[in-house]
Amino acid sequence: MGFRKLLVAVDNFSASFGAFKKAVEIAREHKVPLTVINVEEALPLLPAEKMLEAPPDHFVTDDPLTVAETYAKKHGVNVKTVKKTGAIAGSIIETANEEDADLIILGDSGIKGVEKLYLGSIAQSVVENSERPVLIVRKGWINIEDIISLAKSLEKGEKREEIPCKYDPALVRENFKSMGTLFFILCVIYFFAAIITSKPFKNIAALEIAGLPFGIWSGIFLVISGIILTRIYINKQIGGET
Repeated sequence: MGFRKLLVAVDNFSASFGAFKKAVEIAREHKVPLTVINVEEALPLLPAEKMLEAPPDHFVTDDPLTVAETYAKKHGVNVKTVKKTGAIAGSIIETANEEDADLIILGDSGIKGVEKLYLGSIAQSVVENSERPVLIVRKGWINIEDIISLAKSLEKGEKREEIPCKYDPALVRENFKSMGTLFFILCVIYFFAAIITSKPFKNIAALEIAGLPFGIWSGIFLVISGIILTRIYINKQIGGET
């Protein structure tokens, strides 16, 4: 019986990418689509726990889905990526059911003894709870040097050239002058509104205009003026037009 759709789970470490590479090989051989899932734990492990589960030297990438998608497409595989947050094993099983995957492919971190008893095993949990076939790929069984190289090249491509910040006294003076002018106008409007609503001018503030007291209109004018002046300042900073 052939496969119709595959599901593989990846994280930031080498064990999962060994499983991923095997999934790509199977998908390519059978000419079937591949779904790649990455699950972010709802309650992340402590640093010490994460080190037990996957030592730092087994780290591959901060962006496993991008690396997986790029690698799969490079090898002619129709790939779909899925990102979820929650219980890892449960999310993998749920996605396998949603995607109607014929086979779930997982990497085994290789932890044993007390560490495995303490941390548990995602692969073991999926095997025990999934109704679908599960293929476990042992850590180190598949050479993933090409994937590691791809991850490094993608990481370099994402880096942006930093533009040094230069101090320009003339620009600082101009910005300070513009900001000071707008602030002064806003202060004048604010004090006008404050004076109008003060006790000596309560009769003027009580005058109704279009059904609202003049004091209320002063407050509305103050708010609108603040918005307009802020807009003017922002447009000036980004070189736009008001």
